[in-house]
Amino acid sequence: MKNKLMMISALGLVSAFLMAVPVKAEDAVKDQDKLQTQDQLRTQDQLRTQDKLQTQDQVRDQDRLKAQDKLQTKEQLRLKAGKDAEVPAGGEKAALKDQEKTRLMKGAGNGKGEMVRERAQNAGEDKALKNQEKTGAGDGKEVKKQEKKQTKASVKEQRRAENAERRANRSENRKAGGKRK
Repeated sequence: MKNKLMMISALGLVSAFLMAVPVKAEDAVKDQDKLQTQDQLRTQDQLRTQDKLQTQDQVRDQDRLKAQDKLQTKEQLRLKAGKDAEVPAGGEKAALKDQEKTRLMKGAGNGKGEMVRERAQNAGEDKALKNQEKTGAGDGKEVKKQEKKQTKASVKEQRRAENAERRANRSENRKAGGKRK
């Protein structure tokens, strides 16, 4: 009987030892997989940030080129027409629009988001030009009035945003104060 007990206890110890080895191996494999996924996530994050930085640089470069192209076109048309007026002429506007369209077609592969932003910006500029033509804002007084209106509107908008932010902070503080009691 003692021999049987000794054999059973010895087999139990051997089996316990043999069971622990595969569990440790599985843990090692899991740890290795975890490290690999963390490394992959880090590299993906780095690639994303690099892509974002590159697209931002491209957008800045495109904006610079756009501004330079507009200035060159305006200057060429002024030289052709012999005008030194600040108000753009009809031919100048048409040339700018054509130039803008060709530039948009060249950059169509960059992504839809950029095109939408550019279209919105261009629409705002076109509206401003049309409004100036309608009101006859060619003289200095009208231009100054328009600038004052725009600055007042921007100041009002800033005040509204600040007030809304203050209101939100106050309500958060009130909510937080109520939880403490």
